Amino acid sequence: MRVAPSKKRKQESLEPTLTAGLRNRKRFDPALLLYPACILAALVLLYVVDNSIRKERPDPRGSQPAQRQTVPGARTDEPASDVAATDSTRGMPKPAVRSHKTGDDSPSGDQTAQTVSAGDEPVRTAVADRADRMAAIEQLQGAEKIAALLALAVEDGDHNRIKDCLGELVALGDLAVVSLNDLVNAGGEAGLWAAEALARIGTPTATAALLDTLAQVKEGAYKEELGRKLSAITNHDSWPLLLETMTQTGDPTVARAASVSLARMADTPVLDEIAAHYEAATTEIETDRIAQLVRSIESPDATDALLSLAGDVASTPQNSLQQAAVDALANVGDARCISHLMQRLEATTPGESSNAYSAITRISSPEAYSQLLYAAAGNKEVSAEYGRTAAIEALKNYPSEETVALLERIVAQESNTKVVSAAGRTLEDIRTAPHVITAKAESLQKSEDMLPLKSVTK
Repeated sequence: MRVAPSKKRKQESLEPTLTAGLRNRKRFDPALLLYPACILAALVLLYVVDNSIRKERPDPRGSQPAQRQTVPGARTDEPASDVAATDSTRGMPKPAVRSHKTGDDSPSGDQTAQTVSAGDEPVRTAVADRADRMAAIEQLQGAEKIAALLALAVEDGDHNRIKDCLGELVALGDLAVVSLNDLVNAGGEAGLWAAEALARIGTPTATAALLDTLAQVKEGAYKEELGRKLSAITNHDSWPLLLETMTQTGDPTVARAASVSLARMADTPVLDEIAAHYEAATTEIETDRIAQLVRSIESPDATDALLSLAGDVASTPQNSLQQAAVDALANVGDARCISHLMQRLEATTPGESSNAYSAITRISSPEAYSQLLYAAAGNKEVSAEYGRTAAIEALKNYPSEETVALLERIVAQESNTKVVSAAGRTLEDIRTAPHVITAKAESLQKSEDMLPLKSVTK
């Protein structure tokens, strides 16, 4: 079907208009969506950046108050950090917080009320710490307070206050044991002073506390020092506990400390019990420890028991306990002990005399000096080759001018070669010792007047 020319022309005239309209609409739609979106995104970005800069910028007025957290049961006007610490610091003064200054030396009212922000620690001074500590100590009572003052005095190096505190604690006796033992367990110099106080108290309670702590402390210098403190116990009431501990413990430091302490306080009842333990011992370790204990006794109160254990002067020691008693007589060194040793030496055969001879040469007690001088000079109770030479060699333990004068006289005047040889050796020992002694004319004359020199042979 053919279209009329008029209609065809009309259609052709409308086509360019429709085509242009469609073309224009395609270019307009994306612009309307894209540009507003970009502007909106830019505004959001600027807002985020600006907000971040505001948060990071420091406040020109100084530190801001801390953000407070709410803790159940806490006051709303207290920082959470203070409330959380309430249990551990109840009854203790609160630490002082140094406020920020604003240009002058006095803090403003707002700044003195500031708290420490989360993650910071309070800035403290030594004066504040000292004041807090003293305030806390004042709240204590009795032995606990004195022990705390002792620890503070030790830190300060104040020996007068240390002495006063020790005296008060020792006077309290068993009432001070718990507080002192806490200090010992804490270690350090204050712990050693506390151990000194426990040793001075020396009751079974104090001794048991010190023994128990010593057994638990690891090996090292502190344990050795504690052992020395324990070995100074001289309270006679504690000897059963010390003896039982010494024989049963597996700790050598504890055993050694208990043994030394027992040796200081040994008397007849103690030695009787020691001998009973020796007879009942089932291991070599026990018998060795008991024999070593007896060998180290040096108390004059033990003379009677030691003489009884040593037995007859003409008999040879039958076991290690008997030999230890003979050795201990030299430690005591009083007149009866020296007389027994001299008689034993003279009564034994040459092959069995070495133990008694060695014991005499070890005598060093001040009480024995005059008796050894007379024996060395020569008297009818000792022979030249045994008792006299042993006494001469023992004089090396008394390096005085009087000793040197006597020995020089023996060398110059004596005819017995063994005696002269013993005197020469002893002189050489004295002169090569750290403290060199030389005889003077006046001391030589004094010795000649006091001691007759005789040549006695048997």
